[in-house]
Amino acid sequence: MEKNMAFNAPLKENLANAAINFLAQNQLITEEDFKTLSFEMGYMLQMENEQLEALFKICYSGKKQYFALQNNKLMILKYTDELFNQTVEYMKANHPCLLSDELPETDVQKNRREKNNNILRAQNIVVPERLMTRWDDEKIILKDKVSICKRAIACFFVIQIACDIGNGKYEEGLNALKPYLEQYGVMDQLNSKEKKILDGTYTMQDAIDMDWAYEAYWSLVWSLGLIDDISDASQVCDCQKAIELVTSCKTTEEFIAKCNLRSKEEILDMLDLFFRYHWALNESKAKQGVPVGDLNPSVVLERRRGLEWIVTNVEDWYDLPMPA
Repeated sequence: MEKNMAFNAPLKENLANAAINFLAQNQLITEEDFKTLSFEMGYMLQMENEQLEALFKICYSGKKQYFALQNNKLMILKYTDELFNQTVEYMKANHPCLLSDELPETDVQKNRREKNNNILRAQNIVVPERLMTRWDDEKIILKDKVSICKRAIACFFVIQIACDIGNGKYEEGLNALKPYLEQYGVMDQLNSKEKKILDGTYTMQDAIDMDWAYEAYWSLVWSLGLIDDISDASQVCDCQKAIELVTSCKTTEEFIAKCNLRSKEEILDMLDLFFRYHWALNESKAKQGVPVGDLNPSVVLERRRGLEWIVTNVEDWYDLPMPA
């Protein structure tokens, strides 16, 4: 029997990532374009032979690229919006399952969606009422508390070195702070950008990205129960508090001892909220006039990055795909 798969978030994410990789490999998209990416599904259909067919588009920097999936092959199309819409309507007319708008939600997912949409409405941020939560709670396995603690500590010290780059004091910062990475035993926890900061192969963009990593770090220490709330994405984190959380501890073990990892449900609730923030920001780039309240785009992106890292098995959070 045919099935409407448009609400299958993992499949949609896989399609989006495959299309984005195609665009990148063929130099049809730049690093700057990645900040404006949005994904629009036309349809996704599982046929009776269980093969998938799909039509969708990737939008960025005022451009649109159209893709189809047929016979397990992804193809880029020379389409227009008019042809895209005509094809979708044709498929709906010939495959009645595509007319269903019922979301296969659990009660937990429904409550999460409704609660976060209420938060957005209070902030004058608009997303579709039925925008589906992306995670199957039962299948999610959080990273363990020790791993999150070590990631937070490693990130914190490299951020300080990156800040010294902006102040023209890289060598001083490196010499002063690198020993702490060794003292806390987190040299093996560094991600790709952090390694570049330490070995001197960084670009200025790497240094800027590491400066903003304060916000990803803020998500980690929230998940560890060290701060109460991160849902206000209009302001940057409290940098002085961020510093004290680590420097008040002499060892990694002391830091771990004061942390209490939040529940999976709490973390997924917050991640879903930041996914919705990110969706609204991307939509506002594609369509003028979409209300996004007072959201700070960089705060949203980096806090979401930290939360996504916690709920995946990806080690380097700069490898995380984050479509919205």
